[in-house]
Amino acid sequence: MYRMVVTDLDGTLLNNKKQVSEANAKAIQNLKDQNITFVMATGRSDVMTRAYIKQLKNINIVIGCDGAVIRNIRTGEILYENHLRSETCHMTFEICKKYGLQYYVFAKDELVSDDPQNERFLIHQKFNQTVEEDEEIPINEYVNDHIIYKIVVSHNDTSYLDKVAEVIKKETDADAIRSGKKVLAVKARGVSKAEAIKKLAQKLGILIKDIIAFGDEVNDIEMLTLVGLGIAMENADDVVKEAADQIAGNNDQDGVGKELEKIFGNAGK
Repeated sequence: MYRMVVTDLDGTLLNNKKQVSEANAKAIQNLKDQNITFVMATGRSDVMTRAYIKQLKNINIVIGCDGAVIRNIRTGEILYENHLRSETCHMTFEICKKYGLQYYVFAKDELVSDDPQNERFLIHQKFNQTVEEDEEIPINEYVNDHIIYKIVVSHNDTSYLDKVAEVIKKETDADAIRSGKKVLAVKARGVSKAEAIKKLAQKLGILIKDIIAFGDEVNDIEMLTLVGLGIAMENADDVVKEAADQIAGNNDQDGVGKELEKIFGNAGK
């Protein structure tokens, strides 16, 4: 019997407007009625999930930064964390500058950049103008002695990002993996959504075989192959689909919600 559902956000739970659809929200609420734990596992910083936490009343735990932190987002309690060493961060920054790449960081409680014109950083600033104050993403424009969970590197050329990923892995003690077609995630070696799920499952007394996971990107593959039932989205990369046990519908057509209904029924409706 499944006791936990873990889902990625972008390209999975969220539609192409970056929203949780009403159908997906109802399916998640139905999990609560059946005492099934629901967890978000995202490449985003957990502080970037506040708007979704506010909408989905039965979510407490978020796996953020590709597994670098597990936090009870309502109480602020950190259940697990594995951050990058300061030296590793600065070495990565230098590599990014050498290869002409933009970057910013996901620190413990905020997004930080020493380049206020960073394209993706500006996207988050724009987002803050569209939400209520308690849903805003904390932003700082100065990289100092922060606890850094993840460095986000961006470029339009996927193959170029993959090349730089190999350089980072060779010249530092960090790991680097694409978390999107234009985004590279740099994090402490050993950090992954899969490892975070293991930590959380142990803490909650849930067997790995009793967990379902949804995902669409390369950084989701490990967790899809780890759990009892790994489900890739219809819009996922082919390599992700090949790693999954089954395929759900498109993220823009309530794919997660529809699959949950097939598995758990319509209880609570």
